[in-house]
Amino acid sequence: MNIIKFEIKRQWITLCLWTILFIAVMLALFIGVYPLFRDSLKDIMNVISSMPQEFLKAFSVNLNTMADFSGFYEFSYAYLSLMGAIMSASFGLAIFGREKKVKCTDFLFTKPCSRQNIFVNKYVTGLILIVVFNIFYAAISCFYGMKYGNLFGTMILASSMMFLTQLFFYHAAILVAIYLKKIRSVSNTATLIGFAGFIIVALNNILEIDGLQYLSPLKYFDPIRFFGGVVTDWSVMIVGCVLLVLFIMMAFILYIKQDVKAV
Repeated sequence: MNIIKFEIKRQWITLCLWTILFIAVMLALFIGVYPLFRDSLKDIMNVISSMPQEFLKAFSVNLNTMADFSGFYEFSYAYLSLMGAIMSASFGLAIFGREKKVKCTDFLFTKPCSRQNIFVNKYVTGLILIVVFNIFYAAISCFYGMKYGNLFGTMILASSMMFLTQLFFYHAAILVAIYLKKIRSVSNTATLIGFAGFIIVALNNILEIDGLQYLSPLKYFDPIRFFGGVVTDWSVMIVGCVLLVLFIMMAFILYIKQDVKAV
């Protein structure tokens, strides 16, 4: 419990900053951009349709669905999920990589607490932070889903995909933090992990190669599968869930067995 309190105390400012940033971006999209897009749909479509198709695919622009809030939410989610991935990855790297960064891992492991308990306490800390954030995210998503399209139930399911996406990148970042011998910058590493996922999605949208979707982590938990009339491959989500569990199991085993580097 002391570890959880300590880690939350260290991370709550980061959580607040990310939450404020997310709320600002979501309000700008749902209050500013979407009404403007909907009211000037014909003119905007004429401008967008003149752009190269590869460019539109890379940035998840679907002209056939963006008139509805569900389609606009899917477009917005492509970028919100990138932010969420970077946020959760930063939590995993900071919580599990701090001792390596300041070279005090050996000091932590000499305390009367097993490595298993240390891992669980650290993991629960990040999980709490992600859950708190997702409460705000889901509330805003559901509110504007009701306002623009009577989509409350659908938006609950759709917004839950942010939680699963963040959980995936949180687990991946924990594994990276434990595996790496040294972490110089949490923010740079987290940004690299998030943008790597975004680039793979962009390539998948452009190339449309069979099988590449299984290597696109930002598409594992895509909210589009909950909007009516959309046929989607649930096997991609299953792969994401399997990898999510595999990453945290590998991280746990490595954490309790790895040797501590001498300072």
